[in-house]
Amino acid sequence: MSSYFTSNITVANRAIGGRSSRSFIEQGRLAAIHQVIKAGDYLFVQFGHNDATVSNPERYTSPADYKEYLRNDYIRATRARGATPVVVTPVSRRSYNATTGKFNVSFPAYVDAAKAVAQEEGAPLVDLSAASRAYLDGIGVEASKGIFLWLTAGQYPNFPDGVQDNTHFQERGAVEMARLVARAVAGLGLPLSGEVVPGAR
Repeated sequence: MSSYFTSNITVANRAIGGRSSRSFIEQGRLAAIHQVIKAGDYLFVQFGHNDATVSNPERYTSPADYKEYLRNDYIRATRARGATPVVVTPVSRRSYNATTGKFNVSFPAYVDAAKAVAQEEGAPLVDLSAASRAYLDGIGVEASKGIFLWLTAGQYPNFPDGVQDNTHFQERGAVEMARLVARAVAGLGLPLSGEVVPGAR
């Protein structure tokens, strides 16, 4: 992400796998951010994948509760510290219509909730759901394997038997998603928008 912004910007990635909007709070991770965040900073908030895991009670957060966590804990509490929250809709999974080859909206209830709370609170919104889906539609179903963690046996030491993962990204995919976020930020009209490098636009 930092490579898509000028050297004036420092990116502190506090994301961690397997957390939902609720468990990130319950584990004290948001509080740790709020202890150091300051006026002029930005907090990019993207949850939804783990919130939707109904089978895991430690993660699962209903769309209605997710919306209120975003509102109260991420948007309002961040603003109270003088920083700017930016709501990011859930990124697409490798899920597509086999007939049309077009990618499906992943976690639609969470996408809708994120959009709604951003509008209600007047918070900047990066619609990564739409941007990532448009990108995947553009490269196609087969090429999308090179974005997600689809590996053959022996291709990568951590996956000696190969893997077919339609949720997590290879490095190339992560870089492309970061570029999409930066490009969206360039159009938000924020002070940060002017710090996006031309290569991301």
